[in-house]
Amino acid sequence: METETRVVDAQKDYIVLFKRSGLDTVPLKKEREKSSLLSYAAELYPECLLVGGDNYWEGGVLHRLDRPTSGLVLVARNQKFYDRMIEEQKKGGFIKSYLARTEESVIPEGFPPFPFALKEGLAIHSKFRKYGRGGKAVRPIDPSSYLYERTEREYETMVERIDGHDFHLKLQRGFRHQIRCHLAWSGNAIAGDLLYGGKKRDSFGLVSYALEFMGERVSLL
Repeated sequence: METETRVVDAQKDYIVLFKRSGLDTVPLKKEREKSSLLSYAAELYPECLLVGGDNYWEGGVLHRLDRPTSGLVLVARNQKFYDRMIEEQKKGGFIKSYLARTEESVIPEGFPPFPFALKEGLAIHSKFRKYGRGGKAVRPIDPSSYLYERTEREYETMVERIDGHDFHLKLQRGFRHQIRCHLAWSGNAIAGDLLYGGKKRDSFGLVSYALEFMGERVSLL
């Protein structure tokens, strides 16, 4: 799989970029000058900075990948496309596909019992809460917890086992660390994911390889 950031597809309304592992998708508000996928995109397509929603410093970026995760990110080049895609996401019309390389692991502290049978065609779903110092991690909320009804809607990770500890996953609506948390909950931490029980590796075992939106499909495979 690829290791360097590059433009994968460029159209009049959007660009799709490959983000390398270790690069932030967007900067924090107070670190807007910091190198990120957005700054890379803006060097080639400066109009991406003129697009966006409430967080204006995130430009036309329509979804994020965690810093260690590599793969495809969709960025709008104009406000009309950005607004249309926001509505598509709300309707579940923006699908992201991932490949995950995992390892059998001990489920970290703070997780409720895993209520699913990990098999082909499984959908792991939950609401989430912040966890740990500074809320750097997340945990699924136990449906019996009083917090459950006070949080937003559930988030679903569709899981298909490819072979052994390799998985294919799909999301329609994502939460921070969703895939990492859901797989760790099942006892299959992503390889290299120290935050969720994985072992130290030379590479991080999660890649976003395909995006589907408005009848289009962009894939690395």
